[in-house]
Amino acid sequence: MSNRRVLVNLRGLLTPDPARTWAVDRILDAALAMEGGRVVWMGRAVDLPSAWTDVPKVDGGGAWATPGFVDPHTHLLFGGDRSGEFNRRLQGVSYKHIASEGGGIRETVRATRSASVDELVASGESRLRAFRERGVVHLECKTGYGLELEAESRLTAAYGELKRRGWSLDVTLLPAHDLAPEFSGNAEANARAVADEWLPELVRRHPGVARFCDVFVETGVFTVEQGRHIFDAGLRLGLTPRVHADELTWTGGAELAAELGAASADHLMFCSEAGMKAMAATDVTPVLLPGTTLFLGMRDWAPARKMIGAGCRVALASDFNPGSCPCMDPLTILRLGCLQLRMTFEEAFTAMTFHAARSLRHIDLGHLHTGARAEVLLWDIEEVLELVYWVGEPFRPRFLPA
Repeated sequence: MSNRRVLVNLRGLLTPDPARTWAVDRILDAALAMEGGRVVWMGRAVDLPSAWTDVPKVDGGGAWATPGFVDPHTHLLFGGDRSGEFNRRLQGVSYKHIASEGGGIRETVRATRSASVDELVASGESRLRAFRERGVVHLECKTGYGLELEAESRLTAAYGELKRRGWSLDVTLLPAHDLAPEFSGNAEANARAVADEWLPELVRRHPGVARFCDVFVETGVFTVEQGRHIFDAGLRLGLTPRVHADELTWTGGAELAAELGAASADHLMFCSEAGMKAMAATDVTPVLLPGTTLFLGMRDWAPARKMIGAGCRVALASDFNPGSCPCMDPLTILRLGCLQLRMTFEEAFTAMTFHAARSLRHIDLGHLHTGARAEVLLWDIEEVLELVYWVGEPFRPRFLPA
């Protein structure tokens, strides 16, 4: 049986153009030809090549077709729940006070350390289904709530199992997510343990599971020098850097990402202009996380417009996690990109599709040009701008039948 088919009866098709930075193609009355799970041709239906005339058709039902969303920064796997902490913060208790009582990330670490691989897989699969039904077709997923070797190993094993089950994801090792309690605030010793012991052992135990490594380079966590030591160890193991950078203060994280040739620098609310220029010059993708700014009630939004002006190919992501952004809805992030980061709709959409995929070194995701994976969303709307304009509307896409 032929696996060739043509998607027809589309109101229109919207896709970033991977050959032109920030360019978006908008084609009315479109059609999309596919073979072997890949896009072979796209354009106006009246221009469909004759070789595809008798190929089986898939009825788009008058929908808009777009590429699926790619989420390049999530903390998918963790144990426990921190809704009680959230409620205390609403009542005026500071995060610092909660942390001093042993709450905050330490609460998640305790719950994660007690979770089995099977429990982590089950919760992760449930969350992946929620992302998928909202249109996210590929995710980056971090470890980081174990903060010691055995718990980080269980998280990595769980991600390996999710990949074996067919979920489309990239794994990032983040044992340097915070200072481990066992090191009593000794960041230098903690960094040496991550670089010299934990990363090599995680790669040895779980070959091929992780592609990236990450470090939280921030005041009170790990310094640029400590981050560089960990990243150098990761590079020797074949892990490409992604950097938690300049989230709460300026630390030089963006500059470190540029120095290392990292795939991304993430957060960046306090990124310097020098850091922006350095990222643009080295093709490091700034991954901005406006959901975190919103959820924490912060006033400093990442300077997306300055980054775009500096030549950066900005991406947007959810930062899904239990403490600072429990959000699995890409439309919320898309809307924040437009309404708070002052990106145009086309920029924000590109940032959540092709630029997000580029930050993960995938050039066949996040667009619908020839050679792309045919990860197509069908939106039953009159105009694609409705995805942002109707701020509270819970639009859900349809997917092509298998």
